[in-house]
Amino acid sequence: MKYHATVLEKVSEYVKEGKMFTSVDIANAVKKEGLWVRNRDVRDWLQENFSDKDLFEDYAISQIHVCNGNSVASLYHPALVDPSTYMDRDQRPLTPDEVKAIAQKKVGTVKDNMAPDINKMIPDPFEDDEKEDKDPDEMTITIRSKDRIKIPGAMIRKLGWVPGQNIDPALILTTNVISGNLTVNDDYRVSIPRSAVPWGKEPVNVILRGGKIHFEKA
Repeated sequence: MKYHATVLEKVSEYVKEGKMFTSVDIANAVKKEGLWVRNRDVRDWLQENFSDKDLFEDYAISQIHVCNGNSVASLYHPALVDPSTYMDRDQRPLTPDEVKAIAQKKVGTVKDNMAPDINKMIPDPFEDDEKEDKDPDEMTITIRSKDRIKIPGAMIRKLGWVPGQNIDPALILTTNVISGNLTVNDDYRVSIPRSAVPWGKEPVNVILRGGKIHFEKA
């Protein structure tokens, strides 16, 4: 992951001050430096490094509802602090365009004090990252129903699908083949059987990414 050192720096600051945080808190803190980092990369970094007791001394992880209760996130908090007191549950991740504007403003301040020839040496800080990382429409929602899995209407609307539309199964990436037609219901949801994924009746994360629907165990 790019900007590993900056992520570590932000996490260390939050822990030192005894703050509660999710991956979005840390990702946005990095983005405010004008550096583009994917939220899911920060999430994975936090999960992988939580075993470092020197960094996360006296910290615990709790699962909380965010995005008006539509998603679940990992909250990192001091072990003796009640996670229910965390307030920033509906914060929005900064988009690539917003972060690029921040980066260009920072670079512009430097450029103003330089000779024109030197200005040409300052690269676009998003020259490589924007092509690879720009995915502002990514969305994850946890489904807890033990019967069928109903892909949420919020995702269906983002994809531009409408009630009655038949869906190409290649756009819904299940582990097992789904028999029959896939159709958008009147409530803008698409229903699939539990047998399409390998986790039985356990909660499932439904993920909108790259114009397709993915699944993982919650």
